[in-house]
Amino acid sequence: MLEIDGLTVERSGRRVLESLDWRVERGEWVGLVGANGTGKSTLMGAIVGLVAAQAGQVRIGGHDVATRTSAARDLCAVAVAPERLPDGLTVRQMLELVHSARGLPASALAASLALTERLGLSPWLDTFLGACSLGTRQKAGIVAGLSSRAPLWLLDESLNGLDPVSAYAFKQFLAEQQRIGDTAIVLATHGIELAERLLTRVSVLRDGRIGDDFDRNRLDAIRADPSRSVEAVLVAAMRGD
Repeated sequence: MLEIDGLTVERSGRRVLESLDWRVERGEWVGLVGANGTGKSTLMGAIVGLVAAQAGQVRIGGHDVATRTSAARDLCAVAVAPERLPDGLTVRQMLELVHSARGLPASALAASLALTERLGLSPWLDTFLGACSLGTRQKAGIVAGLSSRAPLWLLDESLNGLDPVSAYAFKQFLAEQQRIGDTAIVLATHGIELAERLLTRVSVLRDGRIGDDFDRNRLDAIRADPSRSVEAVLVAAMRGD
């Protein structure tokens, strides 16, 4: 679903990503982890063409993001960052605008409204986004971004700011989508506790590249070993131990 070859990105004179290679298949729920400043958000931006690359290629569903941008982005659902939401619209108006702009059917709006209920967002549907808390805006950005139900989902720290009840509901929702098997989910996160039981794969970003990649078999082997914890192993990998 996602193919990256030799991706190199420089920002403010600093090389953030260096000849990075990475693959994500349909049906995977991949956690992208790394220490602060390792380039997780840069990589997520480069995947959808919002961050310019100095070298390399990104393909979504076989479409080159640089040359077939629209076709590639049509296959990608990206949670909207809270700060990018329009303050002058209510949550409902924003969702209706997103669905109209994307030409989505009424069933898609109904699915989005069902997700607002699940995340505890429904009481704020008619509240202006400018008056909403960070957590409420985060929920609205998630629902807006996932409205198209595209086959690749990109979530950049989307659990940040969610209350425990909403965070639990969202993680269960993602797990259900992964089990269906036709959605690839990439979650850039500091919450590596997710890897203890939910993530099917974890990629560790270090020194501008994917330093370690823990597939389902590696994760299951660690989970089955009472002398080890996934969290401890991932922390060691992030440090380069």
